[in-house]
Amino acid sequence: MEEIRFGPAGYPEEAKGKPKRTFEILKEAGLTAFEYAAVYGLRASEEKARALGSLARSTGIAMSMHAAYYINLASKSDDIRQRSKERLEKALRFAPLMGVKRIVFHVGTYGGFSPEEAHKVVRSALQEVWEKAGHLGEGAYLAPEIAGKINAYGSIEEIARLCAETDGLIPTIDWAHMYARTLGKCNDKQSYLEILGAFEDALGAQFVHNMHFHISGIIFTQAGEKAHRPLGEEWGPDILPLIEITEEVGYKPTFISETPTPLQGALYAKFLLEELEKHKA
Repeated sequence: MEEIRFGPAGYPEEAKGKPKRTFEILKEAGLTAFEYAAVYGLRASEEKARALGSLARSTGIAMSMHAAYYINLASKSDDIRQRSKERLEKALRFAPLMGVKRIVFHVGTYGGFSPEEAHKVVRSALQEVWEKAGHLGEGAYLAPEIAGKINAYGSIEEIARLCAETDGLIPTIDWAHMYARTLGKCNDKQSYLEILGAFEDALGAQFVHNMHFHISGIIFTQAGEKAHRPLGEEWGPDILPLIEITEEVGYKPTFISETPTPLQGALYAKFLLEELEKHKA
């Protein structure tokens, strides 16, 4: 049964490198999701991956993984593109060991290509990855993320089209990145509904039943994102309207906090939903 889930990206500060303690903390806090941060490469052994998967299953916590930051599928370098594909293939191979169902990644820059050329190069690369290794993921999706930099591949239109044209893909909507890409304009219920509607129109039930969101505060420049910040303070975006939509429409997304203290961010988002439900009752 689908449910709304909240969780942090990466280990809590008080449990760095301590998987068992991490899952205990999540369970105690009532959090039901965890995004394993492989952002500097997937360095875990198969033994450690299996241990993480066992902990996740025993605590009922849904696992996702954030693949390496330095993936760049539209690079003009054959070597960089090949190594990027290999990183995604490895993530798919490790996904069932860890209980991971969503592998989040940044597509990369345009690599000197036009946006349309970059799209074709990226699509071809991901088709290759899926044909070679998709079955190894045992139901795991690759989940390209909305980019925070305006000059990076990863607009709403690009990610929706990529997911529609390529097997094995669902989008990761990073709402802080959307806020940065739009220079602060994506910050209210109407703009959130338009974005959700665009993905639902493009992808239908596959999107609705596999919603994966990243949330945090953010600061930005004219080029887009600059740095993540806490939620609920002076930095946007305001996620309350997004939580309201979730509650009103009946969506069941997974919210992953990427704030500087991700555990606190996840608890803040969970608190907002609980307050809405309390007032509704």
